[in-house]
Amino acid sequence: MSEKNVLVVCLNPTFELTVILDSFYENEVNRSGNYFTFPSGKGVNVVRVLTQLGTEATALTHLGGNRVQEFIDLCDAEHIKLAYFTAESPIRTCINIVNNEKKTSTEIVEEPLPVEEGAGARAFDVFDSLLPKTDALIITGTRARGYGADLYPRMVQRAKEKGKLVVLDMRGEDLRLSLASRPDVIKPNLSELMATVENGRVVLENENSDALRETVRSVTKNIFDTYGAKSVISRGKFDTWVYDGSEFFALPNKDVPVVNTIGCGDALTAGMTHRLLAGDSLKEAVSFGMECALKNAQSLRHGLR
Repeated sequence: MSEKNVLVVCLNPTFELTVILDSFYENEVNRSGNYFTFPSGKGVNVVRVLTQLGTEATALTHLGGNRVQEFIDLCDAEHIKLAYFTAESPIRTCINIVNNEKKTSTEIVEEPLPVEEGAGARAFDVFDSLLPKTDALIITGTRARGYGADLYPRMVQRAKEKGKLVVLDMRGEDLRLSLASRPDVIKPNLSELMATVENGRVVLENENSDALRETVRSVTKNIFDTYGAKSVISRGKFDTWVYDGSEFFALPNKDVPVVNTIGCGDALTAGMTHRLLAGDSLKEAVSFGMECALKNAQSLRHGLR
């Protein structure tokens, strides 16, 4: 086990129901006896991979509803360490449909119910109590409704004041407001980056976006020049684009059979952070993270095993 400790914040816990189908027909009844549920949400996915890599990690989230103990038990079964506080928003369920005939995985995302007033203060208090023992902070995913827009930026500011490595995998307002506190690395996918910097522009995650390379080079250079944050822009099955503060470059993805793409970005974030804490360059760390993402893509269950 590494001596380093990572705190992963994601205020949007999830049950992931994966259903495997030999074929899928729209507007028809589709039956499957091959399905399973596991704990998810981007924060839990990141902690799962960090733990499998031997880095101590904790997922900070809220838990609510009538399935809290089930979520805790499922995390315990995978040795996923939780730090949680109670909230009225129940744990959502997202559905991943794996179509063996077409070799596709399609996720249906349930938007969570809002948390109650005061949940943000409880979140920050738990965060602040864990931060002193932390070497790195990862904030990932979209916070549930009800949390204030200043919550993630305050966490980033506090972590940077304490000299922690800060990695952000977020988009939109959360990313824009958090940049002012100068995180070390941001890792949105290309779709999230473009929607953040170009007023909701839609770029599909699996479309060939090579034509945007020069635009992204300019955007990521400007982010570094203004805020000191390096950028890692994942693009699904295509090359990952990186700006390391001096150079913009592409790291090629391997073309291999894919079973399930859900959680691949989280595996990249985990693997990259694991190696950054070991002293690797950003290029080396991202390359390792991409290998983790590849392993995740070749398994029906999230993670490296």
